[in-house]
Amino acid sequence: MNSTEIQEYFSSSMVIFENNDIINQSLSKDTADILYKIGLPNHNTFGGDYEFFGNVELLDGKYLKIGTKNTFMNEPFGLCIDIETQQIIGRTHYSEGVRTYTINKNLKTYLEYLYTFKRFSNEVKIPQTLGEYHLHHEKYALELKNRLVAIDKDDVYTDFWHSSIGEMELGVI
Repeated sequence: MNSTEIQEYFSSSMVIFENNDIINQSLSKDTADILYKIGLPNHNTFGGDYEFFGNVELLDGKYLKIGTKNTFMNEPFGLCIDIETQQIIGRTHYSEGVRTYTINKNLKTYLEYLYTFKRFSNEVKIPQTLGEYHLHHEKYALELKNRLVAIDKDDVYTDFWHSSIGEMELGVI
């Protein structure tokens, strides 16, 4: 897969970011190029509808908020890039505090995982090509995991992907 293929797949949902000093000073060139030239797609995955607005906000001097998520629980959420590690981080605010968890090791892998997940959902899960989902959810979870491992074998074990695939294996989602 390449960036053109990803852009064509998501087409009108891609959001290109505005040139910004915070991005230029805080992120790697590869990460900035993705934001400026490829963009990120508004999409639905595990847990809600993710939205990008083309601008950023620095949180706690460490996290560059690039997007948000609308969920059924309406908890404040930030999709962020850790400016020290370049990891993609989810930050959810609960009454007892902020929970931070890792999604992907970098923006390139995040975009490739997202593309793979959406294709899997549209081409395998929704048409139920492996049998009725509620009866064969373990097969679907394994198929998704194998597709993600082919991109990067380590990121399937991040907080987000590991728990999401685990919930698929159990038939919860």
